[in-house]
Amino acid sequence: MQIQPTAAQLKLLEPLISRPRLAPYIAATTSPQAAMELYLWNVRVSAAFAEVIALTEIILRNAMADQLAAAYGTAWYAQAELFDDRTIRGFHSTWRNINMPTDPKTGKPEAKTLRTVPAGKLVAESTFGCWVNLLDKGGTRGEGPYRKNVDYDSTLWRKSLHKAFPNSGGKRTTVFTTASHVRSLRNRAAHHEPLIDGVPLPGQTDRRGRTRRLTLTDAHADVLRLVEYIDKHVATWLGQTSRVPELLRTRP
Repeated sequence: MQIQPTAAQLKLLEPLISRPRLAPYIAATTSPQAAMELYLWNVRVSAAFAEVIALTEIILRNAMADQLAAAYGTAWYAQAELFDDRTIRGFHSTWRNINMPTDPKTGKPEAKTLRTVPAGKLVAESTFGCWVNLLDKGGTRGEGPYRKNVDYDSTLWRKSLHKAFPNSGGKRTTVFTTASHVRSLRNRAAHHEPLIDGVPLPGQTDRRGRTRRLTLTDAHADVLRLVEYIDKHVATWLGQTSRVPELLRTRP
């Protein structure tokens, strides 16, 4: 059900949302009521994006995890020699936050080991950013004289992850760029940030030095494209059922 408040209800909502949060919408419109209508549209379009991204995230991580397990074993994530420090920190954080069931005999949580924690548990609870990072070129591991470069292109991608994206053309950079765009969109929508001016891409600037932005149409296309790299038929279905295009057409 869409939020369709009356003019009086919009006026009541305004002070509850806060003036600073409404500032971008006020700047983009001609009246407080119009600003509130645009704000609520932003809420709706964020929710619509969240629907398609939720499925995309699950499809992505399962496809990647399947190929990593096939190449490196079920506990692939425990092989530290494969990863850079950034990835290791990500998996360590996930591991630390996994809650274990209570042992009825002792009344204490079960021991957290590779045997007691199913691989699927770590896969499901790792962040989207962690999966996107596995598609990057890789960073470094260790410190001082033990510091070494970790090349994901020649290890993770060529040995396993390229198989997760049969329709991508085989280039890691292609998949990483698309996945990074989806991550930027996901983070912005999840944190209720404005989407009315598109999706800012961290670290990217145009010729004038301004932060580069994706239009919402292009951002939606990138979500579907990421799924298409894995399965074209699912991407087609997702595009046909997504609420995003209609909302973009009906922006206040």
